[in-house]
Amino acid sequence: MQTITLKLKDAVRSGIATVPVEVDSLTPDQLFGKSEAELKAVKVWWGNREEDTGDLFDVSVEGDAASADEVKIVMEGDLTRVKRIGSGMKAGEIEARGDVDMHCGALMEGGRIVVKGNANCWAGREMRGGELIIEGDAGDNLCAMYRGEMKGMTGGKVTVGGDVGECICQYMTGGEILIKGNANRLAGLNMSGGKITIEGDAELFGPDMTGGEILMKGKVLEMMPSFKFLETATVDGAEYKKYLGDFAMGEKKAKGTLYVK
Repeated sequence: MQTITLKLKDAVRSGIATVPVEVDSLTPDQLFGKSEAELKAVKVWWGNREEDTGDLFDVSVEGDAASADEVKIVMEGDLTRVKRIGSGMKAGEIEARGDVDMHCGALMEGGRIVVKGNANCWAGREMRGGELIIEGDAGDNLCAMYRGEMKGMTGGKVTVGGDVGECICQYMTGGEILIKGNANRLAGLNMSGGKITIEGDAELFGPDMTGGEILMKGKVLEMMPSFKFLETATVDGAEYKKYLGDFAMGEKKAKGTLYVK
């Protein structure tokens, strides 16, 4: 197992305006096989210019890896303006020790990301595989599609330990998401596949839904009126009211399922 530690230098976060750093080039599959000197030379974006990783991060390497699956990247320091952590990664593991900025785990295909804090908006955007764990809260558009795209999350697994923002999982077609806290309005907007489990409270979830499943374990603050009650069903040993919808999309397209306590 190889551990690559990247600690953001304090100078990067100094000044009146904090310039974001984009680190989609720093994934286990892209760093596998590089020496410490080569790692420091990998280019990352700092605002509108490219910089060497070693100019922005303190870099250290321990151990060896036979493949990218055996590479773990640990990111430390103030990561609140570090974007695209693990974006597009295919293997290995990333551990971010603190709050992170936008697009964490975007377009992820494999491997595992653990965020030991909160994640800003668009985390898991268009995720295709792998596992994303956010121990704190997640912002708006978690696992949704980006502007102009037609598919959100298509595969993989996401767990959020806290609350989530609006419009999570928009255009979701596959994969599985567990929200342990509350969900703001419009969770599962335009959803056509996959599964969302919300353990906390939520409102107006499943609008324009044509497939997939939402399991609501918490309190329903406001229900979409365009879902039809079908029956009482048992899920994991508990009773739920089963609804079909969203009939606002037309009777032939209303194939989404809600399970509500």
